[in-house]
Amino acid sequence: MTRKLLATLAASAAALLIASGAALAQSVTLTLAHQYPSTQPIGDGYNLWAKRVEELSNGDIKVRVFPGSTLIGSDESFSAVSTGSVSASNMIGGFQGGDIPELGAITMPFLFDDYGHYKRAVDGGLRELVSGWYEAKNIKLLSFFPKGNDQVFHKSKFLTNPEDFVGAQIRGVGGVSDAVLTALGAKVVRLPTTEVTQGLQRGVVDGIVTNCVAHIGRSWFEQAPYASVVSLKNDIESLGLNLDVWKGLTEEQQKVVLDAASEMEAFEWELMERVESKDCFADWEERKVNVQVTTPEQKAALKAAVASVYDDYRVTLPILDDVLKIVEAAR
Repeated sequence: MTRKLLATLAASAAALLIASGAALAQSVTLTLAHQYPSTQPIGDGYNLWAKRVEELSNGDIKVRVFPGSTLIGSDESFSAVSTGSVSASNMIGGFQGGDIPELGAITMPFLFDDYGHYKRAVDGGLRELVSGWYEAKNIKLLSFFPKGNDQVFHKSKFLTNPEDFVGAQIRGVGGVSDAVLTALGAKVVRLPTTEVTQGLQRGVVDGIVTNCVAHIGRSWFEQAPYASVVSLKNDIESLGLNLDVWKGLTEEQQKVVLDAASEMEAFEWELMERVESKDCFADWEERKVNVQVTTPEQKAALKAAVASVYDDYRVTLPILDDVLKIVEAAR
């Protein structure tokens, strides 16, 4: 073997080592913590994102998933991502109004006609607004989808008329949701997600406000078997990534993360539309849950009863008018 060939091989080996070292230096491990147990299908979208990130990056980005509030609770997701305690988590508007008051404008009662209207509003400007609010808090939003319509579940009765809510002790989730319950005359009780079952069992609360997926997936139907389909509001949900982590990714890695998030977002939109119109009703029937859907007259009465929430938020939240313009343009 000539010296020239040896030198060439040595140079090639050195280049390969350098390239390998560079690749290793760019590999990333992310932590994704979310609140959903395996029985709640919304969590499947987060797991899909983690899986697709690893696949699309050819293993360059690893994602360690901690589901079911095993790492952080639902009330901790915002601060954990904002500070970088975890890389990513689910962002729920109703839970985070204290950190981002503007979120209240997106979760007003009876804001959207249906999922088609909601999606048009998101694509028509809501996504940009909300993303900016989170980015100011050091969180990069990767996706935007509905958490599902808030329905009311009670231990012993239906709540479909304004007078039904008076005096009822209902677990709220913060923000506008609590304001709506208060306007209807209910007594709002705050409980972490992990304490709702015990709260119902011990009489701390008479009922809860949540979507149908959580009602079934968390087995809350066992303690609250009366489902009132009132569709008070549709909360927003997003996958949030720590902004510093985002900025530390290469352009190629950022594209992978966003492409996977786009797949996740499409999955979640299709899921929520399907489960709320079909799957939940089938599951309720199988579990012998008592279900009552509000009539147009009942919904109109509920809407009138919470009109004061709009008046109050217009005073404290000027951005509401901008949100309403986007919503109306998409109607």
